Amino acid sequence: MSLSLSPSSSNLARRREHSSPATVRDVKDLAYAGLVLVVVFVSLICGGGTRQGLWSDALVQIVSLPLLAVAFLRLSALASPSKFRLALCVIGAVIVVPVLQLVPLPPWIWTILPGRAEVAEAYTAAGVPLPFLPLSLEPLTTLRSLWSLLPAIAVFLGVLSLREEAEFRWILLLIFAVAVVGAGLELMQLAGGVHSPLRFYEITNVHRGVGFFANSNHQAAFLYGTIGYVAIWAGLARRDRSAKVAFRLTLAAILVVAIVIGLVATQSRFGVLLGLAAGLCSIPLVAGLASQAKRGRIVKLALVVNGLALLLAFLFGFAGFADRISDALSSDLRWPVARITWKAALDHFPFGSGIGTFAPIYQRYEPVQYLAETYVNRAHNDWLEAWLEGGVASAAVICALLSCFVFLAYRSWRPADPSARLVAYARAGSVCVALLVVHSLLDYPLRTTALTVMVAISCAFMIRAYLDVSRRV
Repeated sequence: MSLSLSPSSSNLARRREHSSPATVRDVKDLAYAGLVLVVVFVSLICGGGTRQGLWSDALVQIVSLPLLAVAFLRLSALASPSKFRLALCVIGAVIVVPVLQLVPLPPWIWTILPGRAEVAEAYTAAGVPLPFLPLSLEPLTTLRSLWSLLPAIAVFLGVLSLREEAEFRWILLLIFAVAVVGAGLELMQLAGGVHSPLRFYEITNVHRGVGFFANSNHQAAFLYGTIGYVAIWAGLARRDRSAKVAFRLTLAAILVVAIVIGLVATQSRFGVLLGLAAGLCSIPLVAGLASQAKRGRIVKLALVVNGLALLLAFLFGFAGFADRISDALSSDLRWPVARITWKAALDHFPFGSGIGTFAPIYQRYEPVQYLAETYVNRAHNDWLEAWLEGGVASAAVICALLSCFVFLAYRSWRPADPSARLVAYARAGSVCVALLVVHSLLDYPLRTTALTVMVAISCAFMIRAYLDVSRRV
């Protein structure tokens, strides 16, 4: 007895054969995008500390491990060779210094390096043979600093290997949600006073809003870093012919109000100033998405929004900022700390003291007159701190990464198709990274996991846009 299929049933079977792989792929893509969003969410919520050994940082690092493995395999299998090589070069540049500082060296090498004489004398005084030691004066601290890079690397690879532009929008919506909730959390922290249980870190700014961060300056950095993305969200919404336009514009308006209120609540002087800079940068961001006929009107509207935001900040934050500026003129320790750090960096030149070793090295050089209840755990200058900890190697890597950033930013602002969504994301990403780089001259925002993840997302947008435009040219 033979079994035959009718034409209709055979066509249905063929459709199932062709649709099944596509359905499986869609499910895998959805699950992968969900994994990226989970890691980004946990990083933004729990990655606001700057001290080592925090349980929240350990949680973020553990959560990022599955994404790191899956994203690496996915990118190597799906990406073009140029994208994969570029991603590996960026990651290699980020981790090369701490990795090299952990390589054990024979005594005849490390004993002649600057800053190691005390270590050699300690072994000699104890009668212990000189062991093999790495460049870092505190290898465990440097190792923890290396682990702290895992979330940013995982998110960078994860965003770089996303397939659909809609998945990028999900990331932006998640960032927006955290920004709004963080701004609301600031107000509740201020209402709860210095003993508010809503401050999630033991060492924090008890008189200012900090959101999900330990430091109010870093909450301000996160908020102004989202302004460019809010601008392109509003600009892209105006081009959309769907029924979601009103929702997107309403969301953009809510975000602007929340960001302004949140920036004021942080009372961060430099944060508010860079927030104003981000608002001004949003004008060309939005103008680039408009047609030539509508560009003048869009620019005027953006100027009005910036003016209203500045007025709102002035009305609600003038008294607090006046006190902060007065305190800065009388008792700001940034400049003395910078001078001490520079001296320590020269003493450990050219190899540095080890990534993450700023605090113990600084304590050796801190003058008695600067000893106070305030614990100096950072140099309040990321670039100077990197010079102390990594020496010439850190300087070379930073110069290389900044050169790549300048190139990608330049290409994102003069693409073949300036209206593409990926290009808009890249432009907003370039603004976010540039502001954080400037902020790092007077603070240490890039020492937090949350803000390094923001940089990773922005850099992934820029690389995706560059490769996409280059492929179409």
